[in-house]
This record gives sequence, C-alpha cells and structure tokens, in this order.
Amino acid sequence: MISADLVSLASKAILARLSERSLPVALVGLEEQYKKVLDLMRRTIEMGESNSCLLLGPRGTGKTMIVRQALLELEKQFQAPIINSGTETDTDGRKDFMVIHLNGMVQTDDRMALKEIMRQLSREGESEMGNTNTTFSDSLPSLLSFLKEGTRAQYPIIFILDEFDLFAQHTKQSLLYNLFDVAQSAEWPIAVIGLTCRLDALELLEKRVKSRFSHRHYYTYPPGTYHDYAEICQNALLLSSSDLEAEDVMAVDGMEEQKRTYVMEFNRRVKALFEDGGFSKVLQRIFDLMKDVRGFYRLCFGPVAELCQSNPYLQPSQFYESGLQQRVDNKTELLKGISLLELSLLIAIKHLVERETITFNFEMVYDEYKEFMDLAVVRGSSTHTLGGGSTEGVSLRLYKKAVALKAFEHLVEAELLRPTDAVGKGPKEYRMMRVMLDSSQISDVVLKHRDCPTVVARWASQR
Repeated sequence: MISADLVSLASKAILARLSERSLPVALVGLEEQYKKVLDLMRRTIEMGESNSCLLLGPRGTGKTMIVRQALLELEKQFQAPIINSGTETDTDGRKDFMVIHLNGMVQTDDRMALKEIMRQLSREGESEMGNTNTTFSDSLPSLLSFLKEGTRAQYPIIFILDEFDLFAQHTKQSLLYNLFDVAQSAEWPIAVIGLTCRLDALELLEKRVKSRFSHRHYYTYPPGTYHDYAEICQNALLLSSSDLEAEDVMAVDGMEEQKRTYVMEFNRRVKALFEDGGFSKVLQRIFDLMKDVRGFYRLCFGPVAELCQSNPYLQPSQFYESGLQQRVDNKTELLKGISLLELSLLIAIKHLVERETITFNFEMVYDEYKEFMDLAVVRGSSTHTLGGGSTEGVSLRLYKKAVALKAFEHLVEAELLRPTDAVGKGPKEYRMMRVMLDSSQISDVVLKHRDCPTVVARWASQR
C-alpha cells in the first residue's frame, strides 16, 4: 500500500500548481515570449542596460508565469535573493539584482506606489525613507536623486508592474513617466516590465510617457489548439520526484523505491486519463467554451483534494462528478425547495413572458394563475364525475390573493424578480417587474421539484 505521507505530498504539489503558487513544468506555447523577457532581464543584470517592455494578453494566458519563471532562472544563475512585497528574504547571499513588485489594484495612486517602492528599498537597506511620512512631492525627488546618482556599476533593479493599465490611469502618470525616464537615462540600470490584460494599454499612455517607453511589447494568447491545451492541463497533474521530497518522509527505509514506483504509476494513470473518451469530452467542452486553463484547474481541485491512502490515484469518474457540479445552475438549485404556490406563480410568469409580456405586475400574474386553477379544477371535477382515475386537479388549492402576494414578494426578496422602477410608486400589487430567469430555467425547476403535481408540470410545458 502507498504511504499516506507520499499521497499527501503529491496532493499538495499538484494543488500548488493548480492554485498557481508553484510554477508549471513547462511554458507550452510561450517559449518565444519567455526567451525575450529572460534576455531583457539578463542584459539589464549582466551589461547594465536599462530596458522596458510590456506583456499583453487575456487573463490566464501566462504573463505572470513568464516573469516568475524568468526571475527564478536568474536567481539560480546569479544566486541573488528575489525581493518582493509579500515575503521576507535572506540577504546574506550576493545581491546581484533586486526585484520590486507593484500592483495597480493595490497601489491605487502614485503616492501609495511610491511608498511601496520606498518600503521595499528600505527593507533591502538601500534607502532610509521607507518609514518616513513624507509627501509625494517630497518623496519623488528623493527617489529620483537616489536612482540618478547611481552608475552602471550599481546592482540592477527590476520593476514588475502588475495591472499596468491601472497605473496609466493615475493622475499625470508621474510614476510611469519617471520610471521610464530613469530607464532611458541609462544611469542606474533598471528594467520596467508591465503586465496587463488590456491590449490597448499603450494608447492609455500620455505622449510624454510614450516617448520614453522602449515600445517593446510581447503578446500572450490562449492555447491555439486542443493538443496544446491538453498538454498544459496534463503537465499540471504529472508528478516528478522533486514534488515528493521531504526529509522526514525520505528517512524511512524503502521509501525511495516506493516513491519512484508511485510517481511512475501515478503519471501512467494520468496519461491514461487523458486518453479516456469521457474525460476527453469534458476537456474538449472547456476548451471550446473558454480556452482558459484555469477552467480545467477549477475542475481538478475536488478530485486532487480527495487523494488519500485508500484512493491514491485520479479516477475519470471523479472528474465527471466535478464537471456536473460546476455546470449546476445556481438559480435552479436555489429554487428546488420553493413552495408549490411560488412555483405556480413562476409558471404563470413564464407564460406571460412567452407571450412577449416582458414587464408585468402581481395582478397580471395572479390572473394567469387563477385562470389555470379554475380550468384545472373544472377538468379535475369532470374527470372525477365520469369515473376517471385522476382526481389530482381537485386536490389543487386556489390561494387567496393576499397569500399569493406574500409568495410573490418572497420571489422579489430572492432577487428572482426585479422592479423596473428604481423607486416604487403606487400599490405594490401594480408595481411592474421583470423576471431574472429564462424559460428553460423555470422548466428545469419544475422538473426538479419533488411535489409538483402532473397537471402543474403539464401546464409548465404548454406554449
């Protein structure tokens, strides 16, 4: 039997890749962009060149992964600690370069961005201004003089600007202007790398800022073919020996051989999984809908989290179940427990909408409901009189208008019905509404309702 510790390590390693806390095995389809970004950073570090570039592409296409992979490669090459805003680093080794991370969603103006730059510089011991409460107008000249006093001999600084387009929306774009200006002045070697999902990010820059930008921009795209998409997804689930490294686990006798056997068998089953016809249909559906690998990652969280000693391998059935859970309509699930009266009102609304009555009020819905109930009772009475076997129509109850109004208000509170006017005017029975469900969703609710009489289901299917 496989050791529970090995299975736990495997699950953690795969979940780290799925949540993007660790880097993928390979950058499929992004080799060219990665090579260019790595080369730009390397020239800044080795030759003291100042550069700037933009990585543009939709979310989930690998922009951040390219930068992280390049920084990791440079860290290994130059044995330099990577400094960022979220973790503490050991600065005992050589400091051949430094990385400053900014995010446009966090640093919402130039003052906050400048304060964060000062903080990260101060933590590295390169500036004493990180803890001072100076204003933007005082801090900016200090930072500029600090950078411009440097020479090519100084160790380089790499600026990573996530959500670059949000920085372009700051007043006067002072931060971008000065960073690009320092990069162009070729004094202290810096590289400014912007990441954005807006393909028109260059058009957001002011003329003076754009004139100082190097106009290097690299595009990332979703996987172009199903084969590439499947390869990226498969790489996220494959294990390597390094994924299962842990000193306390490897110290056990015979664990090395068991690890090797488990990795080989796990990877064999993962490859067989991608050859399974049903699994391939699930994967093909995600690819056809979005081409976003994060859609597949969301599908995998459940099956990977369920790995345990008694279930150490991924099974196709787990992915089928996870796929069904993700396709569940939240509104339909919310309505599974509604009362028969509320269901009847929704069916009445469905018939109104199908007759192109887009806006309606409670009186119109109740009239539609009452008309059906009168007809159902008459039909039920006739069937009973003629000796028929069904008396279901007689058992239906026509609720009074006040009771039905309460049920109607409950649908409004659940935000399934929305008032057309921002402010309610007049009696609530005559307030005009719109339904936030389509006809197919209401039909699904009827099918899933446990106590729905046949005559009501038949009414719902009528057009």
